[in-house]
Amino acid sequence: MRFTLLVVFVTLSLLFSAVVESKAQIQDYNTMIGITGGTNIGGTIKQFISYNGAVDLLVYKRWKGWVAAALYEHHMDIREFRGLEWYFGGGAHYGIWKDGKGEPPWVYKIDQDYKVFGIDAITGVEYNINKSNFFVGLYWKPAYNFTDFTKFWEDEVAFTLRYSL
Repeated sequence: MRFTLLVVFVTLSLLFSAVVESKAQIQDYNTMIGITGGTNIGGTIKQFISYNGAVDLLVYKRWKGWVAAALYEHHMDIREFRGLEWYFGGGAHYGIWKDGKGEPPWVYKIDQDYKVFGIDAITGVEYNINKSNFFVGLYWKPAYNFTDFTKFWEDEVAFTLRYSL
């Protein structure tokens, strides 16, 4: 458990240090904070590290536990609709459900802690509301877990509301 937390902490530290370093090199950067809701409820921080590339950190509650995902997203404009763009990408996640608190349908031992980590893909659309600092979006984020519940999870869909700093 401690080793896994150490690996997650080091990975996130390196990821964000790369973001801070690239921020000094790129003049047109953008940071967005927001909320996400759908099959999960949580928060999101997105940092653009290039014109089309962004790093997105999602932290959300699901199955009475929590999950954190770090994702890279490549954004592309939809020319027919000003302010609308779509994106795709991938990354990794880590989550935990404590004993006696999570009651998803796949739990077979309710007195046990469940920890999962795996890989994620993401695709979505995002719309800038009237050229303001507010963005609304919708994404689909399938995932594959390497531990405990090793299978393909295709049901994660959520809306986002973000504010650009």
